[in-house]
Amino acid sequence: MELSIEVLSILIKPLLSLAKDKWNKRSEFQTLRHLAYERLSRELHWNAECLYKHKSDNKQLYFELLRTDAFDLLVSQNIPLDYLMSEQINHAELDNLSDSKDQFRKRIDGCAQVSDLIDRVYNRLWMLKHRQEGGISPGDTKYLLNLTLFTLAHLINGRRELSSNAQQSAFKWVPQLFE
Repeated sequence: MELSIEVLSILIKPLLSLAKDKWNKRSEFQTLRHLAYERLSRELHWNAECLYKHKSDNKQLYFELLRTDAFDLLVSQNIPLDYLMSEQINHAELDNLSDSKDQFRKRIDGCAQVSDLIDRVYNRLWMLKHRQEGGISPGDTKYLLNLTLFTLAHLINGRRELSSNAQQSAFKWVPQLFE
């Protein structure tokens, strides 16, 4: 008897769900998760500041300062980001972004989880750094700044939830950090 991919997928889903539930309850996983949120939020804050400085000073120097160390470290650990950052995106908070909300909403329409946002940010950062090295125009840095700030707000809220330090939602003040 030969099993098709669909049948295997149906059989594996409950097993993966059970394994994920067990893994999520372990204290090591919770510590790793907290570290991931912490490192990524620090790095995204740095990158948002570099992008904002570029926007105001129009100097390419800030692109050289962009970091992807935390993301690179997480990827090297071979733990799916979808497990670490499985929280749903709060699309209702898009209204707190200052510029081009409708266009931004369309561009992130396919994102469902925080891990999707992180993937998008790091793809964009990687492309920006390599475009700059190749002397190519940087592309839409305004979109990258908004994406970075939106992702940062999700990470800060996630960090607070992990440490049971619920305060005012970061969506209210993150977009105004650099204004």
